Amino acid sequence: MLAKGVFVTEYMKLGLMDYDVPEPSFNDVMVQTKSCGVCCWDSWLYRGVNAPGPMPYVIGHEGVGIVVKTGAGVKNVAVGDKVFCASGSNEMMCEYFTVPSDCVVKLPDDTTDWAKAVIEPNCCVVNLLYKTNIEPGDHVVLVGAGYMGQLTLMGLTRASQAGRITVFELREDRRKMAEAYGPTEVLDPESAEGKRVIAEIQAKGGADVVIDFGASDSGFHLADSMTKQAGKLVIGSFHRGSVTFDGTKWHLGGLTVYNLSPMSNAHYTEIIPRTYELIKRGIYEPGKLMTHTAHYQDAAGMENLFQRAVDKGDNYIKGAVLFD
Repeated sequence: MLAKGVFVTEYMKLGLMDYDVPEPSFNDVMVQTKSCGVCCWDSWLYRGVNAPGPMPYVIGHEGVGIVVKTGAGVKNVAVGDKVFCASGSNEMMCEYFTVPSDCVVKLPDDTTDWAKAVIEPNCCVVNLLYKTNIEPGDHVVLVGAGYMGQLTLMGLTRASQAGRITVFELREDRRKMAEAYGPTEVLDPESAEGKRVIAEIQAKGGADVVIDFGASDSGFHLADSMTKQAGKLVIGSFHRGSVTFDGTKWHLGGLTVYNLSPMSNAHYTEIIPRTYELIKRGIYEPGKLMTHTAHYQDAAGMENLFQRAVDKGDNYIKGAVLFD
């Protein structure tokens, strides 16, 4: 079935093009898209980085919408159900998309704010904290309090066994947001106080768990420098190129290094409905972090949305493309 999709047509240029949406097979569902989150990955694809092939290419993997077709084997949802999707395709920024049924979860029938129903990134965070296995009283350091960092902080402060929780973030607006979740301390790593606390953590041998969501070389090295012997260094960021590490320190320090993308968990799809149970309990509130939207047919609005996804200007935290 042909539908209009959002394609990257050239460097930092978008266009609507026809996309042939696959018909559902036995365990698949086809969804009429109502919104699709703009992932950091999408902002890099917009610049031609980590691309699936030559331009043009359709993007998007954070779809939300209404089921319009199901395969014969689908049991968890039905035609007419409102759903969010959290895996199964990187081609969801389109009027329709088709994915395996275990990648979607039913939303309430009264869902109308489609942008705030983007939940895929939250599943990544739940997977990260699950695989990290934080132990009672662990000192956890979070480097980077952007969108993924804020979600991680919700989980750390509301549903983990962490003891001291230390957050390092360069931007003042994001530090203020982080403070609202009640961690032990939120610091600018380049301030005098931030440098003092970094030195204190290092002098005491490091923290039990350090989570890198800085998405930068400097953030990665800061996280590495604060991980204690036999501690856990968690790479939550999708680093777009090579990062270096001190192999001697990692070996003699006995670090356990986690690369916690969804692909780290062979049973990742089981995390998807479990994440929604935590959202229903109020542990995670991803909708509160949605700051920017644009309709897929609004060329100027789409350009502004993706520009802000790149430069993080105008207090950008999270964006979504609307199809409703």
